[in-house]
Formats: sequence, structure tokens, C-alpha cells
Amino acid sequence: MPAETTIAICSMIMGGIFEKFPKLKVCFAHGGGTFPYTVGRISHGFNMRPDLCAVDNKVDPRKYLGSFYTDSLVHDRGALKLLTSVIGEDKVILGTDYPFPLGELEPGKLIDSMEDFDNKLKDKLKAGNALEFLGLSRKQFE
Repeated sequence: MPAETTIAICSMIMGGIFEKFPKLKVCFAHGGGTFPYTVGRISHGFNMRPDLCAVDNKVDPRKYLGSFYTDSLVHDRGALKLLTSVIGEDKVILGTDYPFPLGELEPGKLIDSMEDFDNKLKDKLKAGNALEFLGLSRKQFE
């Protein structure tokens, strides 16, 4: 669920996991939950109340934008545009929600519907970023 995904991201950041394991590759479901849309508030809280939030990690949560992946399954054009802007066009991977019934009936349809996204970006979201995340070559699948 999106709320739990946000808690997971914040826990990994504020728990210092990304600092302890800088090469760790993680992909969060649900488009990163509410994290991409509330990172400003999360960062503000981190900086205003370091006694509560910066106990195990002294690095502002914004520093981690672009250092982890999320899936694209947000079911909304505006949300997908914001997600790629905040998390990074290179860090969003096609999400399906399989085997659960809340995914797109046609995986990738939302990405294909994005008029603001050129074909290169659509390809990255539907395949290229996942290949990078998994350390695979496109040639293996052609």
C-alpha cells in the first residue's frame, strides 16, 4: 500500500541504510507511495526536528532523490509526470501490481498515453530502466 511504501522509504533513509550500503539497489512499489509528493514536508521535518528525525542519519532526505527506484504504477498522468520529475526519469520502472488485481489491464498503457514524454523516455520507463536496475543487456532479449 502507498502509505506503507512511504514509511519504508523514510525508514531506510532515516535509519541510515543508504549511507551504510551505498551500492544497494532498491525499487519501491506504488510509485514510491506519497514520498515523491511529500518529500518537501519530510525534508522540512528532518531539518526542523533533527532530535526526532536525524538520529541515525544526518543527511537530508532530498539527497536520496535519484538514488533509488520506484515503479510507475500510479494510475494518473499528473502523478506519473511528477514522479519522473522528482525521483528521476532514470529511476522509474514499469509497474504491473502482478499478481494483484489493481494493476493496469494493459501494462504500460499510462506511459504510452503520456503526450509530454518522448519515445526515448517511454522506452526507458517500460524497459531500459528495469534492465539497468537488473544489470541486464537489452541484447539478451532481442
